[in-house]
Amino acid sequence: MRAVIYARPFQSGHYSPSGVVRLGTTKFVFRARDMALLAAIGVAIALVNVLLSHPESSVFHSIVEIAAWLRGAAAKPAVVTWPAWGYAWVVVWIPKFEWIITLQACLGALALVVLVRRLRLCMPKQAMVIAVLCVLAVPWHDMQVTLYPSGLAGSLLLLALLSLDTALSRNDIKVAVLAGLLMGLAQNFRTEIVLVPAFVGICAAALKHWRIIEVSSMKPMWVFILVAFILQLPWALFYHSETGRYSLTESNFGHVIYVSLGSDSSNPYRIEGNDAGAMRAVRDEGYSFSSLSEQGNQVLRRLAWAQVKLHPYGLLQRTFQQLRNTVVAPFSWGEPKLDESGTRDLDVLRQELKARLGVGINVLKLNNYRSQNLYAKAKENNAATLALLYQVGAVGLGTLVFLLGTLGMVLALV
Repeated sequence: MRAVIYARPFQSGHYSPSGVVRLGTTKFVFRARDMALLAAIGVAIALVNVLLSHPESSVFHSIVEIAAWLRGAAAKPAVVTWPAWGYAWVVVWIPKFEWIITLQACLGALALVVLVRRLRLCMPKQAMVIAVLCVLAVPWHDMQVTLYPSGLAGSLLLLALLSLDTALSRNDIKVAVLAGLLMGLAQNFRTEIVLVPAFVGICAAALKHWRIIEVSSMKPMWVFILVAFILQLPWALFYHSETGRYSLTESNFGHVIYVSLGSDSSNPYRIEGNDAGAMRAVRDEGYSFSSLSEQGNQVLRRLAWAQVKLHPYGLLQRTFQQLRNTVVAPFSWGEPKLDESGTRDLDVLRQELKARLGVGINVLKLNNYRSQNLYAKAKENNAATLALLYQVGAVGLGTLVFLLGTLGMVLALV
């Protein structure tokens, strides 16, 4: 089977456009149905913004502190190598948080419309289903109206991959440069995607070798990877200036690895799978620095490696638990907007349900709620119960989409 995805270039007189968006040397012509889709996605994003809760997280507060330091308006925070500086620069340049949300929502909606246009070309019979799925993509919309780096990173990543597809199909180096620029920007918001360009390159080379896809030249791919890498070098230099070590990613790697070992509540390492547990582990070693700092990274990597060597089977147990969590709840559908007591009761009900299913358990929260005997009262809160039903139904739908999507990719290759 040969799979080739082409981008439709602008042709004068082919049809009357409702609007034109230029990306590099490529023109995307928005027809009436594209504008209607954009409007529908906009309405969906607005509803998600109104109906779901989006409190400012501790991560965002750290970003605001880094932004104030970059602006020269505050002292240097204890850790400036986590989170990545991309979102902090956005906070520096855009004075109001509401404007940041608007930027994220507009870019997220545009990315979905471009995605639908591309998929419509290769799957015209499924065009309506694809459009409906994008309008109902609550996890994506929720991400766009949350003050967190993932919104902008996700939109830039999606646009980068779509631009790369156009570059490969047309053997266009200029569009490949654009794709690399978009990917490089995305990496500066969430550095864990720094390996995506290399991964995509390896997959494309393998699929071309096996004649599953047909690409006239791989030059656009190598240009894409190179440009994305170059855009990550400023962060590596900044990281070196702060820590004395070069790194393309953030300083929380050891923190993440250590916390992940506690994914299973019955893990042999007796590690609590939360941020407080990682910080406590650093303190127990006699250090006062943050678990998210470069020093904390080194300490927690050493502790994690020692634990894995002591109980190697626990790593397999942890990996299976994380895979199970991914399959059962692959997407985050947001938190319904409730009052303070309703939010707490919803979390109590949710933790009890997770404990019964054995998926994604927060042991610290669960034990705390049970010690206060909060479950009996939470069951009587109708608003919290309805919110839980929404989340259970949404998670079930997300699992179905995830499994069917995975199956579809397998069938497309086979």
